[in-house]
Amino acid sequence: MFVLDRNSKKYLKLAILMLVLVALTGCTRNIDSNGVLIADRAINSSTPWNMANGIFDFILVIPLAKLILMITDIFGNVAAGVVAVTIIVNIIILPVMIKSTVSTQRMQLVQPEVLKIQNKYRGRKDQASQMRMQQEISELYKKNNVSMFGSLTTLVTLPIMIAMWQSVQRIEILYGTVFLGINLGSIPMGQITGGNFAYLALILLVGVTQFFGIQMTNIMMKKKNTYRETAQTKQLKMTNNIMTVFIIYMAAIMPAAMSLYWITTNVINIIRTWYIYEHHVEEKKRSEPEIPDYVKRDETNKDK
Repeated sequence: MFVLDRNSKKYLKLAILMLVLVALTGCTRNIDSNGVLIADRAINSSTPWNMANGIFDFILVIPLAKLILMITDIFGNVAAGVVAVTIIVNIIILPVMIKSTVSTQRMQLVQPEVLKIQNKYRGRKDQASQMRMQQEISELYKKNNVSMFGSLTTLVTLPIMIAMWQSVQRIEILYGTVFLGINLGSIPMGQITGGNFAYLALILLVGVTQFFGIQMTNIMMKKKNTYRETAQTKQLKMTNNIMTVFIIYMAAIMPAAMSLYWITTNVINIIRTWYIYEHHVEEKKRSEPEIPDYVKRDETNKDK
């Protein structure tokens, strides 16, 4: 837990609001109830790159789709374009992910010291005491090179990931492409109920890579001795499990191309997490001070 002053909270709320607005802009429906691409949402080589479809399409969606199509022309298969551009996008956002992960780890390492400061001012609700507590925590973060907003920098990548999601869905030639015996435009659920179990294997692969993509962070944190079970980590674990089930469900009811995109993204996430923790995150050396019982009780109560 870390403390934000009033101005920081205002900026944080504003940033989240802006990202939500961008997300809503980028989440226009592209596929009808039968899994067919809506004609006026389709993108092909002749699609004009202009502001007609909105600023989100102009800045991100159409450029990404055009890049996928350009790579498709080189390799002769749109699947190669989707995989290649997914890799390119993740390489571009890698510095942001490194900064976010390192900042989050540093923040976790100083939490025992933060708890000491909070314990020092426990029960003192006057404004002067609260300001002194915030100042001491800020100085602690500065001393340990911790940015209060470092762990929030991944939000910057959200519009890019939404644009990639949009691009893959809207590429017209994708819906008639066969890759490794799978029609990328087909809906896996319909194919599975029809007895084509190659699509079941595709969905299972989405689930497995999604699960390990999420768990890789915990695996590396335990390896680096920076993992601590708290009410927040338990809640995050439940959220991650729900997210995995949701992604599997979406993969089953959306064109198979989206499964290809998710699998590629998950594999990249596994490799990226390993790389960041091996080369940018330090192993915890010092022992962690014991957390007072009442603090543990407070965490448990917050979880309820």
